[in-house]
Amino acid sequence: MQFKEFDAFPKVESGFVKRTGSGGILTLIVSAILCILVMGEIKDYMTLRNDYNFIVDPLVNHQLQINLDITIAMPCETLRIDLRDIADVQLGLSEKVEKIPTHFKVYSSTHAEKIRNAPLNVQKMIRAASRKEALDHASKGNTDFKACRITGSFEANKLSGNMHITAVGHGYYGAHSDHSVMNMTHSIHELSFGELYPAIVNPLDDSFELSRTSFEAFQYFLVVVPTIYIDRSKKQLLTNQYSVSEYRRTFDEHQGIPGLFFKYEFEPMTLVISEESSMSFGHLLVRLAGLVGGYYVTAGMAHKVLSAIYYTVRPEQAPLRRHNV
Repeated sequence: MQFKEFDAFPKVESGFVKRTGSGGILTLIVSAILCILVMGEIKDYMTLRNDYNFIVDPLVNHQLQINLDITIAMPCETLRIDLRDIADVQLGLSEKVEKIPTHFKVYSSTHAEKIRNAPLNVQKMIRAASRKEALDHASKGNTDFKACRITGSFEANKLSGNMHITAVGHGYYGAHSDHSVMNMTHSIHELSFGELYPAIVNPLDDSFELSRTSFEAFQYFLVVVPTIYIDRSKKQLLTNQYSVSEYRRTFDEHQGIPGLFFKYEFEPMTLVISEESSMSFGHLLVRLAGLVGGYYVTAGMAHKVLSAIYYTVRPEQAPLRRHNV
């Protein structure tokens, strides 16, 4: 005995199929729910997640670029900027950065706060890095400038160090700055490590601190982590990010050095942030097939069970059965 043809699916002629209002309503409900579930699966497929891994820093760089843009409410001639690293190498940075006389203004940091509070999007991060907007250093108005904008990029040893901005004659030899002009109120527009990406917001960007006395020190402790961003198309962005904690100290004359102190150290590990899909396209197709088939079968079985119960309770509503004579 041999099978010539086999079909596991029942074939019922349309004349023997009874269409009911409840069946039509169930079909509409099932179709609507299936559309919602399918859209949810597609949304999950389109949603990208960030994968975080730590590796040993693969870049052997002895030098690192530091980018600074800060406005201080003191005349430029009363300020100096220096850097000393852990190897006791000291750099006088006053000649390596630009000092621009200006007026002290505080601008809204709403945009920076919005970016900082938004979820990390690696693609947007890499696109932002490709924009090279120039910072606006132009001074407007009269020439009675009582503030100084210190801006520029410079190379330093890739070692832990302390970059500080102090009043001339305080902490270093030189003409003694008059105490009446000493005011360490400041606004940090940019502080970053590595290649300058103006469109990327760092923790201290657009921050503002108000000095209450002439003798006050603002200390920032930074931990710099080399970071590699990899988006879905495998484009890479090599940069550095940092965490920061702040401390301010007020003291009497001759008991401390007023100024801004940025103490930083580098982590020996590199953070790799890669953008990945939550599932592959093949996985999506399998999930959709299982979802559609399983839901239709379950809904059909539920309809049969409920119909059987209903017709048992109300047999007069049961469809007539055909009998062969």
